[in-house]
Amino acid sequence: MKQSGLKKLYLFAFTGSFALTGNSAVIINEIDYDQPGTDNAEFIELFNSGASAISLNDYSIDLINGRDSSVYRSIDLSGFDIGANGYFVVCGDANLVANCDYSFTAASSWMQNGAPDALALYENTNLLDSLSYEGVLPPFTEGDYLTVSDNNTDIVSLARIANGFDSNNNALDFQLGCITPGSSNIAGVGDCSVAQINPVPLPAAVWLFGSGLIGMVGFARRK
Repeated sequence: MKQSGLKKLYLFAFTGSFALTGNSAVIINEIDYDQPGTDNAEFIELFNSGASAISLNDYSIDLINGRDSSVYRSIDLSGFDIGANGYFVVCGDANLVANCDYSFTAASSWMQNGAPDALALYENTNLLDSLSYEGVLPPFTEGDYLTVSDNNTDIVSLARIANGFDSNNNALDFQLGCITPGSSNIAGVGDCSVAQINPVPLPAAVWLFGSGLIGMVGFARRK
């Protein structure tokens, strides 16, 4: 392999927002289903890892009841687009959720609080991405289930760390994060001030991929 090719792979491995998935450029990137007090600032953030804008005309989000795997709410995203390397935020009250693109309901507590529950992103009937929280809920648990959860004590969300990273394994992809609808995810809590931000470890798969590429670069140079 030419050295220029290795450099391109090296840059890909350490880019800030990327997806390692064969399903779709559009993924579920961050959710907040539980807030202190009344759940009136819930949101779902989608992320487009692609290089082109995508129409959401055939897209929908289903919210899944863990008790019987039924759909208790379906959110039609027709009429909207999501920009290249951009975000799309679905919320209830746009006055309480920053960067909300679609305030689809006046109701509060429109997302169930788990144990377990799930959400799924569809294009027509094609399941593109899914996340279960507070337990396993087939077929919506991708890989291993999350051991962390949103709660009504801390100001947190469930967020892909690194931003946009999708290995199709919920436990590897999601961590507790700051509330950042419509912007890049950050591990931490609260308002993401310097005092509150936690170090953001890249998932193990990324480190392994990057380490392998570095070794390839060294090997190429020694030849």
